[in-house]
Order: sequence, then structure tokens, then C-alpha cells
Amino acid sequence: FRSAATLKAGETAEYQLGEGRYAYLVPATGKVEVNGVTAKARDGLAIRDEATVRVTALEDAELVLVDAA
Repeated sequence: FRSAATLKAGETAEYQLGEGRYAYLVPATGKVEVNGVTAKARDGLAIRDEATVRVTALEDAELVLVDAA
């Protein structure tokens, strides 16, 4: 499953990942905080063992998230 979002600075989005699932998130532009970890444009975050992925835009940002089993 793939998802994309555009967030303005200060906005937050949540994605229900679920236990035992994996995700890969890349901010195409901007800077974000993902469950307490900061990521800049083109940084890739491998996410696992998180029920919810919470993304807060520190700058205007465009995101791509891939949810994998």
C-alpha cells in the first residue's frame, strides 16, 4: 500500500500502521518529525513496531509512505 500527503508547517497527520507491520516513509520536500525522529527531504525512515505513525511538518512538506507486511 502506498500513500502520499502534503502538509503545511505545523500540521500533523497520523497513519494507523498496526503492530507487526513495516513502513518506509520519505519526505520528498521539507522537514518533518515522525514519532519523535526528525527527517529532511530525501531522508528515508524505516518504521516497525509502531501502531501509529504520527508525522508533524516542521516545514511545508510532501511525503510518500509505503506500508508493507
